Amino acid sequence: MTSIVGYRLKQRFRGDYGAPVLVVGNLAVGGTGKSPAIQALVRYLQAQGLGCGVVSRGYGGKAPHYPWAVTPNDSAAVCGDEPLMLARSLDCPVVVDPDRDQAVRFLMEHHRPDVVISDDGLQHYRLGRHFELVMIDGRRGFGNGRLLPAGPLREPISRLALVDWVVAREQQPTDITVDAVLSLNPEPATNDKGQVLVSGGEIDACAGIGNPEAFFQQLADQGYSIKRRWTPGDHQPLPEDALAHAERPLVMTEKDAIKLPQPLPEHCYVVRLQPSLPNELLSTIEQALRKALQ
Repeated sequence: MTSIVGYRLKQRFRGDYGAPVLVVGNLAVGGTGKSPAIQALVRYLQAQGLGCGVVSRGYGGKAPHYPWAVTPNDSAAVCGDEPLMLARSLDCPVVVDPDRDQAVRFLMEHHRPDVVISDDGLQHYRLGRHFELVMIDGRRGFGNGRLLPAGPLREPISRLALVDWVVAREQQPTDITVDAVLSLNPEPATNDKGQVLVSGGEIDACAGIGNPEAFFQQLADQGYSIKRRWTPGDHQPLPEDALAHAERPLVMTEKDAIKLPQPLPEHCYVVRLQPSLPNELLSTIEQALRKALQ
């Protein structure tokens, strides 16, 4: 482990927020399923009677001030696409601030949840935390295993020894031991009129996410035949010409759709996820959080 990372790790602390903090982060850049994992966690914990709050950096947005309490009526340009998606899909407060310590303090002052979940922030050591959950891509793993810029890692693989849980997206990796696998459970592509796109025909597809190839493979697994594809980059909006081509259905992720004016054009379809985690892991996390509450 490099000396810089080792020094930063020594700065970790639990904070004095009045509620346990669970950081859901990753070591590798690119999409690893953090937001779906948070959705699955929050829904489970709320069903068990625990009040949840979410904090995020708000990447891709520029709020009038920070901390910023996200509302479903915000735009992604203000709060970022992922926080807006979480605010619209979850019945819990979401606060964004580049300083996540400040975001948690604002969240506790105004909402007092039982549990705080941080969307990313594993390397944001100013943020106090009780628990850490690392998401990894089940197919890609850690690539060449090297730190940025030579590889995809923000911290060395040895950092996994210090986290509480490791979860893989979609499938069990071949060379990494994980505690559980996150299932995404994609729904059929649907437009704003509620019309379901029947599989088998040709489509165009757009994925402005960290790992666009995973979405294109998901569409292929669902039976869609992709004719043209756009990859604007993570957190980036769809290019104008993507919406201009209406000769085929345009299928996109929920993260892409949330950056567009509503309602969407009729030829635009969105694939929404119903993510799930194994009950054994969810129960273990719940018990750990309840113990920290005591």
